[in-house]
Amino acid sequence: MELKLLLSFAASLLGGLFGNGSQQAPPKPPNPAPPAVEARVQANLQVPSFVTNIPSGHFAGVSVPCHTLAEARNSAIGDAVKQILGSVGVEYSHHYLGRVSGNVRNPVRQVDDRLSKIAKGIVLGVEQRIVKSSWSKDVSGRYVYFILVLYPDRNISEMRRLSRGAKVIGRVVRAGNGGIEICVTEVNGVAVTLASIDVTVRKANRYARFISYYIWKVPKSSECRFSQAIAPVRVCGSSTTVRVKLTGNEKQFSDYLLGADLYVLGIIRGTDEIGRDVTVSVDL
Repeated sequence: MELKLLLSFAASLLGGLFGNGSQQAPPKPPNPAPPAVEARVQANLQVPSFVTNIPSGHFAGVSVPCHTLAEARNSAIGDAVKQILGSVGVEYSHHYLGRVSGNVRNPVRQVDDRLSKIAKGIVLGVEQRIVKSSWSKDVSGRYVYFILVLYPDRNISEMRRLSRGAKVIGRVVRAGNGGIEICVTEVNGVAVTLASIDVTVRKANRYARFISYYIWKVPKSSECRFSQAIAPVRVCGSSTTVRVKLTGNEKQFSDYLLGADLYVLGIIRGTDEIGRDVTVSVDL
């Protein structure tokens, strides 16, 4: 009896171990991704080949993600300008700021991506030299713009020359007969055209205090300013002479009585070959 009971218990134990294994439910297939997730995965950023393989003599500009194509294009141009400025070897200031406002369901992102207007380098004609461009969208639906700009080494050298700016010095070489001749020299190889002069005449009367106390009141000092045009002269890496008709810068009889000291300063004005203002200060 005990043996039969033991055999029955062993049979039921083996049946529980091996019989239930064949009745296990098959594994469930993975849940399909929601349509929104599939759309985001398919919206991968398409980077053009001219960005990943930049031809010689070219620069590739890539924008930050923007909400409009116009903003993205301007950002890409700014990126190309920064790279060209780096090749020219000058200083510049770049500012990037991103702001997010609104709520979780309707976020509003504002991007401020600026290249400083006080950059110390000159880069001309970037937009005119765009040879290829394209755009794509990132996973959040914002625009990313790509441009390819042709800017070979000869243009880099030209921008480096212009970035130095003109440097002009002047000195008086002859005075008399109602005029002054000034020798002006440009030393940086940037062409300058000079066309006018501002003259300041200052008088300091050394005896003014004594005369005002005993005789009549006279000013301690006086100042006179005037401007005049000159015959335009162009100078670039060389010297030339500027003739200025000037009267009133010589001492009069009263100036000797007052012990007047005269200081005459001339500022010659002009522009360089890309329109930047140029001034030359000369003691006359």
